[in-house]
Amino acid sequence: MDTIKENFQKILAQAKQDGVKVEMLISGGESLELGYQKKALKDFESTQTQMAGLRVLKGAAQGYAYTENLSLEALLRTYSEALNNAKTVQSAESFEIPMMKPQPFKAMNLFNPEEIEMDKKMEVAKALEEKCLGLDPRVQSVPYSGFSQGSSFSRILNSEGVDQEFRQSYYTGSAAPLVKEGETSKMGGEGFFVRSFAEINIDEVAREGVNNGVKYLGATKLKTGNYPVVLDRKVFPTVLAMLLSYLSAKEVHEGKSLLKGKVGEKVASDKFTLIDDPFELHGTAVRPFDAEGAPSQKTVLFENGVLKNFLTNLEYAQRMNLPHTAHAARGPSSPMGIGPTNLVVSKGSKTQQELLTLNPGQTVHITKFTGGLHAGFKDSTGDLSMPAEGFLYENGKCLGPVDQFVVSGNVLDVLRDIVELGDTYGRPGRSLIAPDVLIKSMSFAGG
Repeated sequence: MDTIKENFQKILAQAKQDGVKVEMLISGGESLELGYQKKALKDFESTQTQMAGLRVLKGAAQGYAYTENLSLEALLRTYSEALNNAKTVQSAESFEIPMMKPQPFKAMNLFNPEEIEMDKKMEVAKALEEKCLGLDPRVQSVPYSGFSQGSSFSRILNSEGVDQEFRQSYYTGSAAPLVKEGETSKMGGEGFFVRSFAEINIDEVAREGVNNGVKYLGATKLKTGNYPVVLDRKVFPTVLAMLLSYLSAKEVHEGKSLLKGKVGEKVASDKFTLIDDPFELHGTAVRPFDAEGAPSQKTVLFENGVLKNFLTNLEYAQRMNLPHTAHAARGPSSPMGIGPTNLVVSKGSKTQQELLTLNPGQTVHITKFTGGLHAGFKDSTGDLSMPAEGFLYENGKCLGPVDQFVVSGNVLDVLRDIVELGDTYGRPGRSLIAPDVLIKSMSFAGG
């Protein structure tokens, strides 16, 4: 018996009487969190969640409400609340918000319900700390480490006949060792994201986690000036995060995007191609359909520096007469918005070492931003000012780690000043995916 479908049919019957359209988004999942510290189990948390969000469309207005109780009585009550909210925000606008009709979509089988013994999961969490502690005498402790197992589901039903579901499962883990030499200490770290338990490589994660701390020991201050920059494959995703709001058709419509009116224009280096790819398994934001039930598709956002598209949901595609890219995004407790899936920068042909050797003189390899994006980026102007760490190179030779500096610029200038791109992506586990990127010049305030 499909209780969810039966309950929605009763909601749908009421919606027809009320002369409105209704959509129900149900999502939830299971998670297990295990953490060790000082060789003892510190965290053990197992959770199950589910929530239903109702969206009611009444002409140009939409109302929302949500509940964690999926009984018919609770769902009908939630529908009534969403209907009242839609009536409250009624406007004289003639535009009628559309609702997705059923369409075929590419099935994705990413749900892998493996039967793994709890002892084996706990051993992963324990070993992440133990192996870091045993790799190098400079490792003082591992303040943050742990293993998690998760699964999630999303189901969408609406008045037009959409009824589709997507499930996925995965394992994640990380270790962040604190290393110390003399009076200097640094925090390392590395993690994993896999969809099969057999893919977990504890030794590799521990080794890279320790190295990501040790290699910064003995850092010197970077002198103030302008330098060519290699933004590491772990760092350039932060630049992509700065672009996110500019790529939303909703932000463009509201006049908040610096890219408004620039479709078809060359606004970045011809080396820069950016694709939104919901099928890229290297990334975490995979899905066969969006939050309205529209079939997922690849969308070219930049091609050789030319802005090609904005991200749209069904409403803003029709409002702005733009291609519908199927990027509706919301959770059961949030209103409808627009959001990306996996943003993927096309790779170049250079190794990291080649990028660091291309410029005569000194080049800074930025490997870590140490401040938060919100504190260091102003989206109204595109200006950025980020504390960072990295390494100083001269004629391709590493002179050592550098820190205590702030790198400044403008995100659109960074895109325009891309010289070359690397040929390798980082470890899976992000939705923002990029190789190493050589930038012509950026401003540094150092010692």
